[in-house]
This record gives sequence, structure tokens and C-alpha cells, in this order.
Amino acid sequence: MHNKRIVILGGTDGIGRALASTLVAENEVLIVGRSAHKGDSFVKQHGEQATFLSADLSLLNGLPPLVQKIKSVFPSVDGIVHAADLLRVQRLNTAEGLEISIATNYYSRVLFNQLMIGEGPQYRPERIIHVAAAGFPTSKTFMENFPLPEGASSFKGHGLGQISNDVYGLGMQQKLAGMGTKINILNPGTVDTDIRRKGQFPKIVKVLSPFIGLLLAGRIRSPESYAEIPLRILNRNNPEAESHTLINSRGKGISGNSRVNDVDMQKALYEHTQLEVNRVLRDVEITSWL
Repeated sequence: MHNKRIVILGGTDGIGRALASTLVAENEVLIVGRSAHKGDSFVKQHGEQATFLSADLSLLNGLPPLVQKIKSVFPSVDGIVHAADLLRVQRLNTAEGLEISIATNYYSRVLFNQLMIGEGPQYRPERIIHVAAAGFPTSKTFMENFPLPEGASSFKGHGLGQISNDVYGLGMQQKLAGMGTKINILNPGTVDTDIRRKGQFPKIVKVLSPFIGLLLAGRIRSPESYAEIPLRILNRNNPEAESHTLINSRGKGISGNSRVNDVDMQKALYEHTQLEVNRVLRDVEITSWL
């Protein structure tokens, strides 16, 4: 890519940071994250092509002012990459009352897309990428978990958020295509990020972790290595990303199971998302959804 404007949410660490560091050589890159130290170091390292905005992406009410700041910096946007995520077991709710994992990796992504591209063609990018977990099977009871029950763990919230990205992406593909935007949901597989190294996992995973480590030896990629896949997609050098919405860890297109492709499920999730987001927002109500 050359002379494009790219927004990367979750761009201070991991895959987002690796992708931003590659793109910024020949493009204007704006990264969003919580760490002012990491964001400022990115700008200091890359100069005027780099911009950092601080935001907690688990809080939906922070997104309208964030989008306005982005639009004050960028007169147009060519690409949006959602890479923000976290993984924990013990339930943690945000100050807005949402489970923090699903708020970060699903609700905030949908709201950001809505706010960014809903107002005018200059902010309708060529590509939107969600780094999630494309291809996870969807159960018959998937929609029964919304809103997420209070007794559900953050680990369950994370998994539901990942599947929700698939359902949302497949449901939005035709709407966005009509606006000139292609959406892809990417499963990064096993990448050596802080989410994997420092995240909370269930006890059984901790017990089995030495054996899992042996099985995955040589297959765990660095963020820099994996970033080549979204980079090729942004550069339109992956034909399968043009013909598929869901992309697996090898960069290959996948279809997903019948339930994730069910139009009624896609509609039900989107309607729930609209209601839940508007319930949480205090000063803004989204009245015209994509």
C-alpha cells in the first residue's frame, strides 16, 4: 500500500503493532490503544506518518469522541483493522456493565464501524479487517447467550465475541460491498502475543499447557510473521480474501458452518447488538444502522 490512511485499533501491541510498523513506512497510520507510553514511542520512532490516540476500547461511550478525533486527523480512511482483544477467566464487567471481553472484541468493533463509515463516503474504507477467530463452530443455542448471563465467565464472553465477529461479518458483507467496502474476519491461530502469554486461561488449559507447548513447538508465530497475512489482504494480494469473508490462520478462505451462515441468526445478532449498544450509550443514540 502507498499513500493510504489506515486506522488500527489495538495498534500498540501484538499483531496490531507489527502491522502498523510495516504499513507506516509508506502510509499514514493511526493507532489506538490504552498505553500512552507504547503509543508515544510508536510516533517517536516513525515520525509524521504515525499518529497515536489513547482510548479504552472496552468502553462504548468513549468511541464517539474517539471517532471525531480520528476524523479531525484523517480527512478520509482507506483501511480499518480491529486487533484489540483480551483474555481472562474471572468475570469482569466494565463501568458500563458489559462483560469486558465481549465489549472489547465485539460490541466496540461494531459501534466503531457504524460511527466511522455511516456518515459519508470518505470514511468508507476499501477494507475492514477483524482479527478474531474465524471458523469457530456456532451452536444451536448461540443466541440464547445474549445478553451474556451475569454468571457467565469472561472466558465465555471472549468465545462468544469471537463467534459474533463471524456472524456479524457474514451478515454485513453484502451491505458493505454496496458501499465499496470489503470485510474480512481473520483467525490468527497461535501467535506469540501478550494475550497468549499473559492472558488468563481455564485450569485445565494450565494443566495441559506443557503438553500443548510441545504439540505447538515450531508452529507458534511471531506477530511480525502473522502480520504478513492482513498485510497481503490490505494490498489486495490475497485472492481468497476477495471471494471469502472468513479467513483461516494460513490466509485461506473458509465458509464456516451452516449456523454461522444462517441469515436469521445474523439478523437476530445484529438486532440484539443495536439494542445493547444503544442501551449503553449515554449521549448518543444510533438511529440509522448500516
